[in-house]
Amino acid sequence: MCGILFAAERQGPVDQGRFKRALDAIRHRGPDSEGIVHIGVADGHGGTISTALGHRRLAILDLSDRSSQPFRRERAVLVYNGEIYNFRALRTGLEHERFTTDGDTEVLFETLRTRGLGGLSDALGMWAFCHLDEAKGRITAARDRLGKKPLFYFADDTAIVFASEIAAITTYLGTVPRLGTATIDTYLAYGWAMPGTAITTPIEGIRQVAPGGCVVVDLAMWRLEVGTYLEQSAWAPIDRPPPGDLAAQVRAAVLDRLVSDRKVGLLLSGGIDSSLILSVLCAEGLQDQVHCFIGEAGKSDDADYAARVTTTLGVTAEVVNLDYTATSFDRFLSVCRHQAKPFPLIGNVLGLPELYERIAARDVPVVLDGTGADEIFAGYWERYYRFALAEAWDKGDVAWIEGINTANADHPRIDEIGRTTLAALQAGTWPPASTNGAQPTAEIAPLLARFCHPEVADAQPADRLARQRLPLANALHFDMTQNLLPEWLWQNDRNAMRAGVENRSPFLDTRLTAHLGSAYRDKFVGRWNKHELRQLFDHFRAVPTQWRREKQGFRWVFARFLRQNRVKVLELIAASTIVQMRIDSAALLDAIATDEELLFSDLTQRCLVLAGVEAATGAQMA
Repeated sequence: MCGILFAAERQGPVDQGRFKRALDAIRHRGPDSEGIVHIGVADGHGGTISTALGHRRLAILDLSDRSSQPFRRERAVLVYNGEIYNFRALRTGLEHERFTTDGDTEVLFETLRTRGLGGLSDALGMWAFCHLDEAKGRITAARDRLGKKPLFYFADDTAIVFASEIAAITTYLGTVPRLGTATIDTYLAYGWAMPGTAITTPIEGIRQVAPGGCVVVDLAMWRLEVGTYLEQSAWAPIDRPPPGDLAAQVRAAVLDRLVSDRKVGLLLSGGIDSSLILSVLCAEGLQDQVHCFIGEAGKSDDADYAARVTTTLGVTAEVVNLDYTATSFDRFLSVCRHQAKPFPLIGNVLGLPELYERIAARDVPVVLDGTGADEIFAGYWERYYRFALAEAWDKGDVAWIEGINTANADHPRIDEIGRTTLAALQAGTWPPASTNGAQPTAEIAPLLARFCHPEVADAQPADRLARQRLPLANALHFDMTQNLLPEWLWQNDRNAMRAGVENRSPFLDTRLTAHLGSAYRDKFVGRWNKHELRQLFDHFRAVPTQWRREKQGFRWVFARFLRQNRVKVLELIAASTIVQMRIDSAALLDAIATDEELLFSDLTQRCLVLAGVEAATGAQMA
């Protein structure tokens, strides 16, 4: 896991000083070593295209200098960010090659040399890389199937730059990130600025290599070709029953992600997903190979459940208590710089970075998490239950509808989702009145009308699933490949790599993504969502979370943070040019002075994040 940078200049040499500063901007991604090579590539007209490749290394596999990057051999160079878990198996298929390292970088290099991008169809893992073929004058940039690892780029008539983070690109170019008005308005109205998986990003002029996609640059012609080399239908099918033994597949996905020459940790959240990972490890007698960490945010039962799991399994875990004191504001600005775009003020963005800091301090640079299980196995009642009900309605599955409604009649929130969804189906209206994300919330709507530019209230929803009517499998597929999961992956990568930690997600294994297409009757059973995963504990080790009805989610007590940092929060909002261009910030701040509850409102939180991103990155409104 690392940070990579590539630059090409058409009308002069790559500036070594600017390139070094740009690579320093992603030093956190690879604290162990640095490598830079400058290479001139023939332009076909007697001239030279100046290029440079840079790498910041987080050493996980083959810790020797032999696997350092840029990895160069026979007029080809590779800079690579990620891990290929089955690299040893892939290596056996390349036995005719002479290997000099014991890591995955050389295997990727030789795979690309002998088989091209097609060779990655057999790879299990996550990756983003730039591969320069000096002889052909061609740079190939590619990402893994789900876009677990980021890869951004900028291209104009004189410069092409690829990098793991936007900050490296803007540093090299000497520019600042520019947020589009539509992105800002959507964020103010809905609290999200999802990156999606299209080549565009929330930052104008900066594009991303799409998941499963590639960008091939002919340097002599100065031409970019955007393509796809890993088709979704091959690893995320929704038109056929899921293959194989799910228990065996989960076991394999977990064990594959233990490959490491350094310590491995586990984020134990008190939910089904991380508990199942630990259950698998304990059943295999491998619990001593991981260091468990529990985040205590002070506002949910999750930490208690996580502790009960470790007690049941006889595993020791370190509890990390989150800090809301004066240092929390500096951490907030640091998070704004690393996220580089607006984000919701939630624990996943603001609590986990501190947790990763503590983990890095324990010299544990690899951490397993449960990302992806909710999107594959229908983990959110508020999000997916209505799609299951609508599909059952269309199929006339009255028995299932009546059974699940009866089973959840004692749960007010789930019962309300069921009643409003069925009422909408009966009336022929969609989305149901209870759908989150289809309209600004009742709490934010009057504040938008009172303080914001009129266009803000008419902004398009950030959540593109909110207004759609799809069968459950299609809804899950859409969320995983185009909508919600890309946001989680963006957040998780920046959270972990900010501290120089690699996060691995067993549930994003391609053997498990095939279970997107299982039936709604398998995913929602009686009182239980994610029923397919809950049953698996019987194959491994039972724990208290197996039949825990609902996980609350990793909390971050934003009210405590806002209260303790009140003066700094208001000063930051007051100084923000972006906020002033879309909000009457003076009127909002005056209102907060007389109504303290407004300090904790969604609008104030969103203004704070916009102001924080502006202050930390120099962002402007386009």
